[in-house]
Amino acid sequence: MAIMATASAKGGVGKTTLSILIAADLALDGYKVALLDCDLNQHASAFGTKADIPNLTVIPAVVEQNVLSAMRQAEEGADMVIVDLPGGSSTLALKALQRSNFVIVPCQASLPDVKDAVKTMEQIADAEDLSRVKIARSLIWTRVLPGYESRSAKHVRESIEQTGLPVFTTQQRELSAFREMHVTGRVPRQMDEKSAASANVAAITAELLGKLERMAEAA
Repeated sequence: MAIMATASAKGGVGKTTLSILIAADLALDGYKVALLDCDLNQHASAFGTKADIPNLTVIPAVVEQNVLSAMRQAEEGADMVIVDLPGGSSTLALKALQRSNFVIVPCQASLPDVKDAVKTMEQIADAEDLSRVKIARSLIWTRVLPGYESRSAKHVRESIEQTGLPVFTTQQRELSAFREMHVTGRVPRQMDEKSAASANVAAITAELLGKLERMAEAA
């Protein structure tokens, strides 16, 4: 069992979408997954009311006052707990980060997004210092246009990767299926297992599980 958080100091980077995609993919693979919706917009909760995915439980309205108890309760019955944190820095986020085993930081390939991603990495480091427990983390490039990368985006991506910050090899693509699932309550894998969107999610989930397995082996 592991607790994973998705965190970003900036909104609009695909944090909630990524949380839902990973949670649903794991649930469809047979893992019992609890997705805690800490975001003010409650988009994950809205998805949860429409979705029909065995093994996936979406817990709404998680706030600063109940986040720790919600995480403890979720741990009791889940193989994986995923915490969709609100954008920005907050006491809620700091509490949840201290209880997380792994944190994914979604980031678009633009300079403002990278600056905010670095801020998020610093917040994770603060949580690690407070808890005195190692918190693994990795940036992931999100909303990447398939088959095209601008010169500026390539420069930003290569610059951040040269700093030594951990970055997912797999990128989350900008695909219509990821937007449509918020309307239909059905993730790409439920619509077409052979689609590009399904393959993209599967690759992200597989890379995450690989990272968690290596962490467990090193512990």
